[in-house]
Amino acid sequence: MVNHVVLVGKLGSDPEVRTFGDQQTVTRLSVATHEIVTTRTGERERQTEWHQVVAWAALGERAAKHLRKGRSVLVEGRLQTRVWADARGNRHITAEVRADRILFLGRRNTGHDSAGHENP
Repeated sequence: MVNHVVLVGKLGSDPEVRTFGDQQTVTRLSVATHEIVTTRTGERERQTEWHQVVAWAALGERAAKHLRKGRSVLVEGRLQTRVWADARGNRHITAEVRADRILFLGRRNTGHDSAGHENP
């Protein structure tokens, strides 16, 4: 069995960092991908998908430090599903990508990814 996700897209907002009581941090990224499809009428149309990405600890901290809205990224990780209840007791389910690697793409690329590895 394989659970592997690769996304190449742009950030829709600045990264959001949260710190928990034991000083553990998680960074949330909203990544947009798109494709061009042909409609039934023959028109070409851009379809955008939004992906929620979470990066834990040092990986997320580096992403938050270097990434901003509009920046291109490559994210590798795995799909995970979370279930929670809100304050009213309503049950929610969300699917998100848990990042194992984030490459910073575009004009401010330093030649290294967020884990300190050289980009190919």
